[in-house]
Amino acid sequence: MSRRTIQLLSLLAVGLFTGLAGAQSYPAKPVRIIVPFAAGGLTDVLTRGTAQELTKLWGQQVIVENRPGANTIIGAELTAKSPPDGYTLLMANDPTVSSNQYLYSKLPYDPVRDLAPVVNLVAVYSMLVAGSSFPANTLQEFIAVAKQKPGDLTYGTSGLGSKLHIDTEAMSTVAGIKMTHVPYKGVAEILPAIIAGHISVAVTGIQPSLTHLRSGRLKAFAVASPRRSPALPDLPTFAEAGLPGFESRSWFGVVAPAATPRPVIERIANGVRQVFSSKEFLGKYVTGVGMEPLVLMPDEFAEFLKADRARYAIQIKNMNVRLD
Repeated sequence: MSRRTIQLLSLLAVGLFTGLAGAQSYPAKPVRIIVPFAAGGLTDVLTRGTAQELTKLWGQQVIVENRPGANTIIGAELTAKSPPDGYTLLMANDPTVSSNQYLYSKLPYDPVRDLAPVVNLVAVYSMLVAGSSFPANTLQEFIAVAKQKPGDLTYGTSGLGSKLHIDTEAMSTVAGIKMTHVPYKGVAEILPAIIAGHISVAVTGIQPSLTHLRSGRLKAFAVASPRRSPALPDLPTFAEAGLPGFESRSWFGVVAPAATPRPVIERIANGVRQVFSSKEFLGKYVTGVGMEPLVLMPDEFAEFLKADRARYAIQIKNMNVRLD
């Protein structure tokens, strides 16, 4: 065996030992989780609940830091350029590591090269909603109304190239309809616009719409998930309502700077998995607000992302949308 080979093997052994030792003592100081959204939203609440439980589990404070803006790019860049030691994490979603790379010609980070999957936490499914006075009560009736006058119906989203924009266009393609896009700043603006009759419909999350559905100010046609939501057991899926082939699924998961040692990544993932094993926690932060637990560990998360990126590459190419 050559001296060069022996040196390389020695370096690998030292690196492995250092990584294992680091994982055993991790965390030795406070950990921060970057949330690339404003405080108070569904993602922020989930992250803060998870951080509280990890603080108890690890005996070190886990801090949530909101860095909203630019379709999660601000938070993603900050995380990607942070030291790869496990002390800066990011609560990512579809745009962060899957769709932004196809919407922007230049990103200040590479979602594949610069960010490592740690654990995918939850899936969030959407539904198609309209105001109470909309002249349809089922999905098929809605499609019939939309086909009568192509382009007359309007739909709201949280912006050009947003998840809601991509998904509504995908639904329209499957249904064979054409509607006019009206971008807003977020769901907080979309739902009042539907209720007031300023727009016709929207594909939106279950949790923000529940209060309005129960009050009768909104109606829902179908949920874009593979099975009915426990939060709305009487609402059919798109497949059950006669439109198979469409799902609107978002997800939220933890990622880290790419060079973070694998033993540290696994320790973080195992900690989160332990938090998500609590039925009380799930009821309060996940299933109780219309989300579905995933808890995909690092390798599973990596495989999930390959499929997610491939799907977005096709959808965004078909939409022919660029944001710069």
